[in-house]
Amino acid sequence: MPDARAYFPRGLTQPEGGYRFAADSLLLACFARVKKRARVIDLGCGCGVAGLGLLLRSPEAEMTVTGLDADEAMVRAATENAGRLGFAEHFRAEPADVGRIREDGVFTAESFGLVLSNPPYRELGRGRLSPRGEEVNAARFESGEGLAGFIQAAGYLLATGGAFCLVGLAERLTEMLALMHEALLAPKRLRLVHGRLDAPAKIVLAQAVKNAAPGLRVEPPLIVYEKGQGNRITPEALAFCPFLACNSGRGLTA
Repeated sequence: MPDARAYFPRGLTQPEGGYRFAADSLLLACFARVKKRARVIDLGCGCGVAGLGLLLRSPEAEMTVTGLDADEAMVRAATENAGRLGFAEHFRAEPADVGRIREDGVFTAESFGLVLSNPPYRELGRGRLSPRGEEVNAARFESGEGLAGFIQAAGYLLATGGAFCLVGLAERLTEMLALMHEALLAPKRLRLVHGRLDAPAKIVLAQAVKNAAPGLRVEPPLIVYEKGQGNRITPEALAFCPFLACNSGRGLTA
């Protein structure tokens, strides 16, 4: 177990032919702030990387994490990864349709203190489909409720004062903020992530708080790669997210 934790995120089980996690999930785990003994839920957890990363970096929080994913192979992988890392008592994964959280009644309204989400980034018809199959494309492209469904689910699940932490495409920031407002989630923190210093922001990390007063803080931009140094990660990015040291060959999005 200690070796598995030190090696994270390498060594994680991921379904063959399925969606492969990228650096954005690791950034999300390090962006989120967690309160002691928080109940956390990760919407669209994949192989569990964001929730498990949160547990690794905040062991003093004594939190519990529930991961939800529509892909049962991902749920099995997340469960296996939690066991390998010694988090079987703190992390559980379940198959669920995020867009039906309210209707299915599996989870009580306002029962979590922190919601994480790395939802499918792109709308169908915008961007190339992956040749690797239906499961990969389901993780990359919206279907059903899409981004709105994930944000509405967060609004339903969060207790007043609870936080929603999301990673998504920077080009959809205006849409994200509007959807958060509709779900009674007040944006509180934003951090734009740039691949390189001279490149436009590719993704955004956002935190909103349920039923909070207005007041948004835009944090300094995060530059991931050194200019002219291939995939060498900047000291600032490593300080923010040490997990990136094991992930330097992957891009920011899948």
